[in-house]
Amino acid sequence: MDTPILILGLGNPLRGDDGVGPQIVDLLNRQALPPGVTALDGGAGGIGLLHTLEGWERVVVVDAADVGRAPGEVVRFTPERVRLAEQAEGVSIHAAGLADALAMARALDRPLPPMVIFGVQPERIGWGEGLSPAVAAALPDLIQAILREVGGDNAQDSDNRR
Repeated sequence: MDTPILILGLGNPLRGDDGVGPQIVDLLNRQALPPGVTALDGGAGGIGLLHTLEGWERVVVVDAADVGRAPGEVVRFTPERVRLAEQAEGVSIHAAGLADALAMARALDRPLPPMVIFGVQPERIGWGEGLSPAVAAALPDLIQAILREVGGDNAQDSDNRR
């Protein structure tokens, strides 16, 4: 096996565009991933993410992120370049997200692998399944960007996108 790389999709598919991470994982798992690359649905996150992130050589995270852009726009960043907002009320097992897991790793002095985050600007996050048209339209380019990130030369246009 080559260098183990994790593609981690975060979000809740029952909350509209918040389901972009799990949707990307589903689409990636329908095609041949490069050797050593695993795509995993991390659900809504939480402190358990700390355990999930450990042991990989590299991690690529995909999540809905309100970054003040047009719906469906994708922003690539690293935790080092952009400080993620940490919850002011502290860490809650049920409401903790990626920012809290990263903060916990820093507080516990636990090393994490190099990480890249693809944040997708949501159009709507509320109860209801399915991505907005703007976010759904961004998926093919996002998949290509992720495959380039993990060194996948077999980045392909797939007909199984839905």
